[in-house]
Amino acid sequence: MTLPAIHKKPLLLGLALALATIAFSQWGYFWYAMVFDDVWQSLIGHSELELIQLAERRGWVQTFNTYFISFVQASGLLALLFWSRVKSFFGYQAIAAICSLFIVVPALGNAVLFAGQSTSLWILDSFHFCLGYAGMALIFWISQSVFARFLKE
Repeated sequence: MTLPAIHKKPLLLGLALALATIAFSQWGYFWYAMVFDDVWQSLIGHSELELIQLAERRGWVQTFNTYFISFVQASGLLALLFWSRVKSFFGYQAIAAICSLFIVVPALGNAVLFAGQSTSLWILDSFHFCLGYAGMALIFWISQSVFARFLKE
């Protein structure tokens, strides 16, 4: 079995995983706090002040949990990419799309169907996950391509 180049060097693998984790976390902050700030706040029924106070009460735990959840998601995607043995950009993106749909449909769908949350919030969250997973897959694909060249030299 021939391993993709990234899996031959654990340090490089860890670097790609760390980069994807940070990127996905920052994507969430950008998506919800900058691009769709007012829309998201109205959909969840909290003001900006309420969200700031909540974050202050939670302290460092909120940031840690955000990055930990992103790490788990990035690790899962990387494992699926490894097991699938895909090598092309479109293969990476297809795996990311499937993986994000496995999260979006049941988890967020249950929020709409059973918790009574808005469909608009579900759509906003769905796009966040799908685009975020596409971004992580892009990072892993670029890492794989760069590392493959690095290991040939």
